[in-house]
Amino acid sequence: MWNKKAVGVLREKGYKLTPQRLKLLEIIDELGPSHPSLSEVFKKIKEEFPTMSFSTLYSNVMALKELGLIEVFSVEGETRVEINTEPHVNLIENGEIVDLTDPEIIELIKEKLRKEVKLVNVLIKGG
Repeated sequence: MWNKKAVGVLREKGYKLTPQRLKLLEIIDELGPSHPSLSEVFKKIKEEFPTMSFSTLYSNVMALKELGLIEVFSVEGETRVEINTEPHVNLIENGEIVDLTDPEIIELIKEKLRKEVKLVNVLIKGG
């Protein structure tokens, strides 16, 4: 479903739907719920396109971000891909990231900060 939306937006904005770009969308759609790192996405895309460079991957990911299709954030020095672009909280524990969609929490954070909120990352210490 995210993949179809992304293809539509890219088409509408005049981007070429190259095999590499379509594969990237497929991989992000597949791995998206786990908030993959760019290195995970790169490893997966290299299986089919071994000559693709990391800079090409990065520029495509940034284009998807600029189009509002994804968000990116850093966890422990790794850039992660977020396909949920609605305001929400990411709960991060032992490398696992889980989305928490709670409008009340988001509204409270907005009120406290007096700013719009897209994404809140909460790092949970192991107990």
